[in-house]
Amino acid sequence: MRILQVCLKPPYPTRDGGCMAIAAITEGLLAEGHDLKVLCMATDKHPFNAENVPISILKATKMEAVQMDVRVKPVAAFLNLFSSESYNIIRFYSREFEERLIKILNEAAFDIIHLESIFCLPYLQAIRSTSKAKVIVRAHNIEHIIWQRLAEQDSNTFKKAYLNFLSKRLKAYEISELKNVDGIVPISEEDKHGLIQLGVHVPMEVIPMGLSVAAIAREPLSTGPLQLYHVGSMDWQPNVEAVEFFIKDIWPSIHSNHPDVSCHFAGRNMAANLLSQHKPPLHVHGEVASVADFASDKQIMLVPVLSGGGMRIKIVEAMAMGKVVLSTTIGAEGIPYINGEHLLIANTPDEFVQQLSWLKANPLELQRIGDNARKLAEERFDARAITSRLTYFYRSIL
Repeated sequence: MRILQVCLKPPYPTRDGGCMAIAAITEGLLAEGHDLKVLCMATDKHPFNAENVPISILKATKMEAVQMDVRVKPVAAFLNLFSSESYNIIRFYSREFEERLIKILNEAAFDIIHLESIFCLPYLQAIRSTSKAKVIVRAHNIEHIIWQRLAEQDSNTFKKAYLNFLSKRLKAYEISELKNVDGIVPISEEDKHGLIQLGVHVPMEVIPMGLSVAAIAREPLSTGPLQLYHVGSMDWQPNVEAVEFFIKDIWPSIHSNHPDVSCHFAGRNMAANLLSQHKPPLHVHGEVASVADFASDKQIMLVPVLSGGGMRIKIVEAMAMGKVVLSTTIGAEGIPYINGEHLLIANTPDEFVQQLSWLKANPLELQRIGDNARKLAEERFDARAITSRLTYFYRSIL
């Protein structure tokens, strides 16, 4: 098939979970033998540099990008209050991007146009007027739920009201526009059921985010003192909220009960107020060059997420590495886990302490859960198998 993959950010370098998920689709479609073209939005947060793209992929996809300014602008955000549009969405519309997209569609006929997230939907009308291709949206999250959960967690009355306002606008947009595509690829059964409950009844196929699990090295877990770690882009609000929650509400209890346990936080754009919390055994780093190197001597990955949505591919990566994932229930959404078998769940400070106490009292459980995690990653999240399912779904709607 001839496929156009439209991305809200460049997949390379694979510096965060979203990039990793997009790159997995790109690589999988090429491995399946499809004729693939990739067009990306490039932003200050996610610039495009052809040198970051593996040469074989750059050559095969003729990957290109259009520079856009998607920054939140206070004046524009204020004026948006008096319109009916979702500010979350309109920030991703660019006339230049639309013109380039139309030119690509006029130059070649595609069977499938694969949109990476609802933030590519502002271009649906242009696609429909230019191409007869079927349009598929890969729903990385039900986006309005993220903002709804952020509002629920915020104690500031005015900020809570504004977050709820954004959530309602985004919800209306999701319901309206997702009904107009030819197919949706949610990443979890929870998201599929959520979309159906919203009244979206187009063809759907649940296909989780995938990785080349075999390419991820599995090393024996250290038998030394427990080391916890968290890696995440700190320009994404749910990650900021998660780290602040852990450091303020959870870490004091852990340190009081287990002073030999250390904790490491790393991520791009780490805020100064978080960097100032660095006080060993609590270590707050900035961006790290290699997640694998950073995590190599640590046994437990933390996912103290309160407001996210969808599925976190960083969990899959950690499971593939054989790490023990210690997550909130929300953080582990989309993973078909059994608590205590594939990962550990904790939602309160006491529960985090209890899980660590159990691991310290039963050190062999670290290796057992790590082994189970790796096996689950191999069975359910291997990129090649996932892309085969995606190809089958494409063919079913043609």
